[in-house]
Amino acid sequence: MCGISALYRFTFISGTDREKLVAMNREMHYRGPDENDTWVDDTCGLAHTRLSIIGPDNGKQPLFNEDGSLVLICNGEIYNYVELKKLLQSKGHIFSTLSDNETILHLYEEYGRNCLDHLRGMFAFCLYDKNKKLLFTARDRIGEKTLYYAQIQTGLVFCSELKTILKFFIDKPQIDAHALAECLRYNHPLDLRNTWIEQIKRLQAGEYALVDCKGIELHRYWKRDLTPAFEGSQEEAKRKTLDLMRESVDVCLRSDLPVAILLSGGIDSCTVAALAQETGREVHTITVGYKGQHDCDERETARRFAREMGFMHHEIELDTIDFEKNFQEYTCFIDEPVCDVSSMSQWAIYKKASELGFKVLLGGLGGDELFYGYPYWNKVAGSLQLTRMHQSFFPWKGLDKKTEFLKFFFRNWKHVLWAGYPYKINESLLTNWTYNDFYTFASTGSYRQNGEAVLFRDIEVHQSFGDKGASIEQVYATVFSTFMTTLCLYLADRLGMGNSTEIRSPLIDYKLIEFVSSLPVEMKYKKDEPKWFMKEVIRDHVPGYILTAPKRGFTPPKNFIEKLNEKYEYQFFSADSKFFNSVLSDRLISRLLN
Repeated sequence: MCGISALYRFTFISGTDREKLVAMNREMHYRGPDENDTWVDDTCGLAHTRLSIIGPDNGKQPLFNEDGSLVLICNGEIYNYVELKKLLQSKGHIFSTLSDNETILHLYEEYGRNCLDHLRGMFAFCLYDKNKKLLFTARDRIGEKTLYYAQIQTGLVFCSELKTILKFFIDKPQIDAHALAECLRYNHPLDLRNTWIEQIKRLQAGEYALVDCKGIELHRYWKRDLTPAFEGSQEEAKRKTLDLMRESVDVCLRSDLPVAILLSGGIDSCTVAALAQETGREVHTITVGYKGQHDCDERETARRFAREMGFMHHEIELDTIDFEKNFQEYTCFIDEPVCDVSSMSQWAIYKKASELGFKVLLGGLGGDELFYGYPYWNKVAGSLQLTRMHQSFFPWKGLDKKTEFLKFFFRNWKHVLWAGYPYKINESLLTNWTYNDFYTFASTGSYRQNGEAVLFRDIEVHQSFGDKGASIEQVYATVFSTFMTTLCLYLADRLGMGNSTEIRSPLIDYKLIEFVSSLPVEMKYKKDEPKWFMKEVIRDHVPGYILTAPKRGFTPPKNFIEKLNEKYEYQFFSADSKFFNSVLSDRLISRLLN
């Protein structure tokens, strides 16, 4: 895993630009402590700082093709590089390094921008074509790796991290008040393009950009298709899903450094660990718990599973006494107001795993989002569907419709009379754990920009799922594209890389996602049975006490969060109340803008 920066000038690259590229590498040193280098010509400059995972002794970047006409920097892993390298060598391409990323260069020589169709992995890269004076940048289909960009005077700049662009290229940053308010209310960005800094944008998941003397063009090369196209049987669907899971876990284990699996005791991580063992590799697992007794501690379950499976098992214990220090540490590495209270625990896990000698960690991220694992969101989807059904009866036309309505009413009268179904209409029921805190804060909360007060009570935020009667598929598509990408994957990248550690997520492999998305919803979802289909798929591989255990999170004890809020003093905001999201955002903004 690495940090990358690219600068394209419509005029020419200056000496100051060269110095900035070197400084950008230094700014992200923790992302790549092993090697760093820069390359420039008169139009484009590239910088790369490297965490060596594949080909550690022979993979320094920037990378070049055979005649030096193409230059590449990449952050990420191309999991299918072994197969791609064999294919490209058969076509006459000569590899000069052991890096998995070099496959991108030779694929581009063969297929141009369609090289993206062949890549299986997590990545963000910048490839400069010297002959065409063209900069080609791209982000992986799911959005595991971030890539930000900004249009600056006489050019564009790209970088793995927002804060690095902000520090070196944005003289007068302007805060996007709406984007900031969304994070405070919903814990993470909902807008997939715009960031909390108006001048800095995100390249979206499954998107690439072309930059030349005319400017920037954005293109979408992949988008999740929810059209039910699978026509096989339930058993065939289960077999294919399991095969794709196995395949993804297998390629995600490719590494020249030690690998461990984060074993929570839940279905997702246990599935990854069980399938990893089938590959014949030695499997190391790491389980984490809090010192003392806490409801979310699953160490006993994970310990039993690891013992039965024969894993090389490691345990980590977190002490909330350390969490104030953790908060101060990890907020130096995030650059967007992503407000997840479990971040302190996540930071500590990656830190301790690194101390154990593991630089590559596999987790179960994505199982809940792909297999309908959240009871909360399942209830939201059910309520939205009831909304659609209820509204479809009006206006009444004919006796038959009235009869159907009466049948509907008698089956669902509690929802109709108590307004239990209109989740989209009742804003308080969306991310309800932040609703009261946010609006209490917003009633007096403000900050100053350009000499004027910006009042949060004047900013309207709302989460939408598309039409008024969104289906379970639409709800989870929104959750996947926002919560999964802008919170879960973002934090995995920032907190992992803050400890020079790579986080891999086999359950969000794009081939697995494409196949599961093609299944009819009735084949993979049952009301009131979260993850029903996934449990059916892995029933013979994961024991029953894992499959039937209640779902648990890994949230720090509430008393610590309360103490953190009480102790914190605002530096950027002005408000009569504090909650975790406002405290974290204030800490982040005051650090980055001062």
